[in-house]
Amino acid sequence: MTLPVHPTQRHPGALWLVSRVVHPRLIHEAWSLGQTPAIEIGQRFDAIHLPDTVVEAAINGIKTDDAVEEAFRRVGIGHGVVVSRRRDLYTVLVRPGTARAWHVSGTTSVGARDHIRYLRAPHPERREGPGAFWLLPAPDRDGQLAEAGHVLRLLALVRPQA
Repeated sequence: MTLPVHPTQRHPGALWLVSRVVHPRLIHEAWSLGQTPAIEIGQRFDAIHLPDTVVEAAINGIKTDDAVEEAFRRVGIGHGVVVSRRRDLYTVLVRPGTARAWHVSGTTSVGARDHIRYLRAPHPERREGPGAFWLLPAPDRDGQLAEAGHVLRLLALVRPQA
C-alpha cells in the first residue's frame, strides 16, 4: 500500500526542513492544513532572532519587505529568514552550533543546548503575510544557511561596534 503524498512534500525546502524530524508526516499534514508547525532547532539548523527594530534600522527610507530583503541579501544572507506573525521578529536560520558562541546584545540565539528550541515554520511556499512567512526562501541544502558573520554584518549597518 502506498501512502498518499502531501503536496507539501514536493517542495525542496520543505523536504530539507523535515529531513531530521522524527515524524515529518505530521509537519506536512500541518502545512497542508495551513498551520505553522514547530520544527526542532539544533539538528538541521540553529536560529538567531532579530527584533524588527534592529533589522529595520539598517534600512534607509521606507521599510518595505523588499527593502528588508535587500538588506539581508546585501550582507550575504540569501535564504532562511522567517518573519513572525506579528512582524516583530526576523529569524535567521544559521549553521548548527552557531548558537553556542552567539552572545550579541539585543538578539537571541537558539540551538541544541537550549531548553525551548522550536521554530514555528510556515510552509516554504508561504512568501508573504498575513501570518508568519519566509522573507527569504527556505534553504533546501546545508550550504544555504547563513553564517554568524553574515548576521554580524547586518548588525554592523545599525551599530558599527557589532
